[in-house]
Amino acid sequence: MDSNFAFLLPVMMLIFGCTFLIVGRFGSREAKLWGPGYLFAAAAFSVPLIDSLMPERVASVIADALFLTAFIFYSGAILARFRRPSYLRLRLAFSAVTYLGMLYAALVAVSIPAEFLLNDLSCVALLTFAVVLSLPHMRHTADKVLIGVSGLVIADTVIRNIVFVFIVPSYGGNNDFISSEYAFAMQASASVLVLMFALAGLAATTLDTVMAHRDVAERDPLTGMFNRRGFDRKVEEAKGIEGSVVICDIDNFKWVNDTLGHGPGDEVLRAFADMLQVRLPDGGFAARFGGEEFVIFLPATPLVAAADFANRVRLAFAGIDRKAMGFDGRITASFGVAGVNAADHSLYEQIARADKALYAAKESGRNRVMVEGEPPRDMSGPRVVSISKGC
Repeated sequence: MDSNFAFLLPVMMLIFGCTFLIVGRFGSREAKLWGPGYLFAAAAFSVPLIDSLMPERVASVIADALFLTAFIFYSGAILARFRRPSYLRLRLAFSAVTYLGMLYAALVAVSIPAEFLLNDLSCVALLTFAVVLSLPHMRHTADKVLIGVSGLVIADTVIRNIVFVFIVPSYGGNNDFISSEYAFAMQASASVLVLMFALAGLAATTLDTVMAHRDVAERDPLTGMFNRRGFDRKVEEAKGIEGSVVICDIDNFKWVNDTLGHGPGDEVLRAFADMLQVRLPDGGFAARFGGEEFVIFLPATPLVAAADFANRVRLAFAGIDRKAMGFDGRITASFGVAGVNAADHSLYEQIARADKALYAAKESGRNRVMVEGEPPRDMSGPRVVSISKGC
């Protein structure tokens, strides 16, 4: 076997290990596990290149330990990615027991095939354990690719052992492993699968890191709701979906901040945001546009039903007991609602009409729900909605 080929895997794995560690510095827990996994694998594939510096059997058991450690990290990375329990003690206990078997095969029985079989199947068992637990929790294409490539790694290892250990023993002797057909097959398949496995893991990890940073950029840090940027993206994704828009504004919020302080004022904003989020229908989304102003999109919701939604939020918010924050009174909110208009070119024209209705609610004394119209109508009182008419 060409020694240049033997250098390929350690170098590739070293590069990927360092890459994952760099990604891990951005907060990815799984990348912090992939990185050491690839570094241990790089060390394991390097052992045959330096086995002349130590007794053959010692080099072999060191490589076994490094491979097993690499797969402990790989399985941990997959479990972390899919938010499964780590089962670290179980995996470590399993690895310790199987490694004792490898030591016996290598140093006592001096059986190379038994040692290879135990090492490869132990690594496969760790990876299979993580894959099986993660299968029901795949979220997107990157997850499916990662699980698919993991399956290829498992299949390659099992098939290689069946062929080169049982059918055509070709694992070499104590002194010629690196030139054996088993070693060639292992490194040839690993050269392809390592690349696929690393790229699949890196793509999935990087995607999550990017999504996490995008989520931070699109979220209001105080309330956890979308900010204007996040709302704009949701609007773009919702193109073609019609519904009603509600704009709401906490009444006299400057007075709330000046009287109660900014801490209690922030609590009022968070409570209002939580109330909106809990009541949002499927497909609906809301955002804090700034200060005390919130915008809500209710898909497939007629104007009257949207006004009813707003009125229920208004009554619930006004009914919150504020005595815990030292205020014996009500804090209220005003709402403006706009429905679908065939002449609208974008959702923001609908938002502009809802904003006019909100202004009318403020002008009419606050703590009201006004729907668009000339003039806007007060919809704050209870109403009977006719189901037969689709209202």
